[in-house]
Amino acid sequence: MIGLRQHVQGAVLRWRDLELATQYLIASVTVVVLVSVVSGMLISSVLNRNAIDDRSERTALFLEGVFANALQDVAEDGTLSPDSIAYLDTVMANEDFAARFPYLEVWLPNGQIIYSNSSLLMGRQLALPIEAQHAFADSVRWTFADLDAEEHTLRRFQSPLLEVYAPVHRLGSNEIIAVAEIHETAETLERSLNSTNLLVWSLVVAGALVAIIILFGIVQRGSRTIQAQRLDLAERLKASLHLRAQVGEVRNAAALAEKRLKLASADLHDGPSQLINFALLKAQESALAKTPAERARILNAMRTSLITALSEIRSISYGLILPDIANLSLDAIVDLAIEAHEARTGASVVREGEFGAANAGLETQIALYRIVQEGLNNAFRHSQDSIVTVTCAMSGQRARMELRNAISMARPRELLELSGMGLDGLKARVEILNGTFAARRIGDEFSLEVSLDVEGPDE
Repeated sequence: MIGLRQHVQGAVLRWRDLELATQYLIASVTVVVLVSVVSGMLISSVLNRNAIDDRSERTALFLEGVFANALQDVAEDGTLSPDSIAYLDTVMANEDFAARFPYLEVWLPNGQIIYSNSSLLMGRQLALPIEAQHAFADSVRWTFADLDAEEHTLRRFQSPLLEVYAPVHRLGSNEIIAVAEIHETAETLERSLNSTNLLVWSLVVAGALVAIIILFGIVQRGSRTIQAQRLDLAERLKASLHLRAQVGEVRNAAALAEKRLKLASADLHDGPSQLINFALLKAQESALAKTPAERARILNAMRTSLITALSEIRSISYGLILPDIANLSLDAIVDLAIEAHEARTGASVVREGEFGAANAGLETQIALYRIVQEGLNNAFRHSQDSIVTVTCAMSGQRARMELRNAISMARPRELLELSGMGLDGLKARVEILNGTFAARRIGDEFSLEVSLDVEGPDE
């Protein structure tokens, strides 16, 4: 029992290891073979039965034409006259006739055989065969001789014959006066049936082969398609992993740029800002100078301070360069700005919609990055506990973007004054690019809407 279970489990595992296309081919071929075998058997059976029915009908008509007149005596007293018996004996003794129809019995409804060319059955009363009963109901019936039946064991039949039971009618009426049972040799019938069966099975086998060939072609093509798709998926996975690595590099670059911006801000505050303030103070002193020499000394100090501040600003500017966004799509730029903001502040940003395959020039790319960056900073500065939703969409050749967040009830007025350098700077940047800029309150939310013309990088 354990060995059988292991054998079955091994067969199941081997089946599962097969490719899907191979499994489908084996299953489909098995189904086609089974259906073909069943169809062939059914078709052969129907055609054989129809052929025997047709042969039996023709034999019954033949019997009626040959024996009907000689059997009319039965209608009078249930017996045959000597002349009728002599006529029947003459016909059955004919060699050509006997070669095809070796035996003839005439049955009465009570099972009595009133005529037989076999002396063993003449006048005997036997159980009326079921086919003879149907024939007395005016139906032609046939069967292959039962070698165990009494009338056949008496004559020691060795090979089956086709038995045809045909009703015998009174001339000029539908009254059945007897049933004639004729035994017909089955050799010609068997040849005819074998020919029919050969034709049927040839067609069935040919049809099955055509179906199997078609299925094999479909499965083979499907298998090739699956293999191609697997290779394509492998390439896509490889490209995806490469893109993921690139995104990681971009994120690292964005984090580094953020650190540089913070350092630059501190440097600007501690360096050039102090120098410029010093120059402003000297400008006030120059107005109070009493002599030209004193004024020249003060102006020289101012000049030196401003030159130093300008030099430091130029040095610091190298650290204010944006991440490399020239080769990024608009959607990737938005994602980059959002990820940098979330990493820096820990705030949550919801991204909706996309720009799709739209392309844009470098100025538009920079503006888009700065808009997302400053819009998120502005929302975080005035309402740190709200979630900002960034919605992107294309409308013709214009990229539309909206940043929306809940208004902090603690300081709503600050948000709506819109006089900060950040929003003013964004508005100016957008208008330079012939875009539209709108910042307004909608219910309990603040909305920042921007629309920019999209241009290719070479335009």
